[in-house]
Amino acid sequence: MKKIYIAVLLILTISALDAQQSNRFAETHKIKVIKQHTLDLKNRDAILRELNAFLSESSEEISSGEIELGIPVERNAIEGVQDTDNFHYSGVIPPTIYGYVNTESLNMRSEDVASSEIVGKLKFRERVQIVFQSDRVEVIKNMRAPWLLVKRNNGDEGWVFGAFVSDDIPSKIDDDSGRTDWSMIMPSSGKLSSRFGYRIDPINKKRSTFHKGIDISAPTGTPVYAAESGIVFDAGYKTSGYGNLIVIKHADDMATYYGHLSKMLVSKNTKVRKGELIGNVGSTGKSTGPHLHFEVRKGDQALNPEDYVR
Repeated sequence: MKKIYIAVLLILTISALDAQQSNRFAETHKIKVIKQHTLDLKNRDAILRELNAFLSESSEEISSGEIELGIPVERNAIEGVQDTDNFHYSGVIPPTIYGYVNTESLNMRSEDVASSEIVGKLKFRERVQIVFQSDRVEVIKNMRAPWLLVKRNNGDEGWVFGAFVSDDIPSKIDDDSGRTDWSMIMPSSGKLSSRFGYRIDPINKKRSTFHKGIDISAPTGTPVYAAESGIVFDAGYKTSGYGNLIVIKHADDMATYYGHLSKMLVSKNTKVRKGELIGNVGSTGKSTGPHLHFEVRKGDQALNPEDYVR
């Protein structure tokens, strides 16, 4: 009987290891999940063969074939290997979100890192479903963006650098809130030191001064990135208070303003992508300290940037 208990313990241990492997691979790329699923099936079949052989041999030795031992573990615990074809990371982005390739050719990779294997190529303007956004953020060609797990219309999946995938162009403004479905990124890291709207002016101390953007306090030299793809409409020093200012024009008569920069790394009429490095935080112009003044405008109307940054 000691042999039986040892064998049962080994079977349960193997089952637990298989469950851990399944859970681990269920949180990786789909291709790896499918490979693991195939391996699980082989392991299951091998365990079942060994289990049946052991039970048959033990029954003969103990009871000369007159009494059969029961199966010490539930067969379902071994056979219940689920179909993992559609399993992905936890925290999956809702499947209704799509993006469009904004470069001539875009590599799809096996993992969320530039050195991983190329598993496919996407074409310019190809629409893909965004399945998941990785926590991994990289800077490639002066563009800072996260990696995205995307799915093509034919079902193929792979990881792509997020700077080369654009959001759907907003179609209309919500009449009630004035918001659109724009999904800009915060252009710099730092502390939000002043919000959009009326405030006391930090220079002349006047009350009821309207602040047309938000201020992001950060050390001089902190990178500033384009909040959305577009074309540089203006880049230069402004005596009106902005200091070094970059203005980027976007679709739908939208524009973003980046003021008080210490350096401007793009010039007028240059095409920039969302997440591309365009300058550095500074304190030029009318400023009490290093920070980025960031505005969002539609035509001449200043809008609250916090309604557009996601």
